[in-house]
Amino acid sequence: ELGARGAGLVVLRLAGVAAGVWLLINAYFVVSQPAAWLKGIALPLIQGAVLHGQGLMGVSLYLTDGSDRLDWYGYASLLLLAGMLALFVLFVRRLGPAATVLPWLAFWLATRSQDGYYLMMTPLWVAAAVTAPASEFAGAWQPFPARLAGPRRRPVRVAAAVLLLAPALASAALAATGSPPLRLEVTSARHGVRTLSRLTLRVTNTDADALTPHFTLTRGQGMYPYFSVLRGPDTLPAHATATYELRPPGGTYALPKPGERIRLRVFTSSPQTLSSTYVTLPTA
Repeated sequence: ELGARGAGLVVLRLAGVAAGVWLLINAYFVVSQPAAWLKGIALPLIQGAVLHGQGLMGVSLYLTDGSDRLDWYGYASLLLLAGMLALFVLFVRRLGPAATVLPWLAFWLATRSQDGYYLMMTPLWVAAAVTAPASEFAGAWQPFPARLAGPRRRPVRVAAAVLLLAPALASAALAATGSPPLRLEVTSARHGVRTLSRLTLRVTNTDADALTPHFTLTRGQGMYPYFSVLRGPDTLPAHATATYELRPPGGTYALPKPGERIRLRVFTSSPQTLSSTYVTLPTA
């Protein structure tokens, strides 16, 4: 309705307001601690956070013993985001009402895919569903109108969708089908009547890269803090074996109840890997 120039001005005005609010919120931190602020902004991309959530990463976290290709979940998330953006541009008349939902689909392939990411956006999705019906996008500009609206439009659209989404699916498959790089064996456990105070492991690195392991025990979906390494190398060379003596956070770890399953998980951040195995501990 506004024409290309008018529509462009509206977009620029909205972008300017968003940028101004963002700068207003961040100005104090940028000026007072620029290095810390920049690191904090980049942290989601560089921290190598452990797997957590309800997305596809659950294959490596819950269904298998881990993967040596966890980084590919992140690549898959970015590729899906790029693919969805391209599909949105190509088929904006059809996908326009879903504009606020599509970007969030990328989290389903990410290493961190908590349900909170979706719940906090629900009000926006409801508002968009009410205020942006499909009729509002009926006359929106789309590229390649002749090819996408011709007599062979269905196979062309399907081919475009497959081509744009296939890289993300391939990356996710690589991540999910990886194998755990560390072979784990509990050799001894020091414990009292109700608590564990020391855990000794024999760890073999079957990977081609040196790995810096971080150890924890988990029950169900929760993630317990890392155990302290009292003895053992910080970095385990490729194809090497070492003994690690671990101490629980706070000095003790509650022993499991009879029938309760405990899983030993070992994470590394560079490259991102996970090695897991069920362990048998004395029961309380």
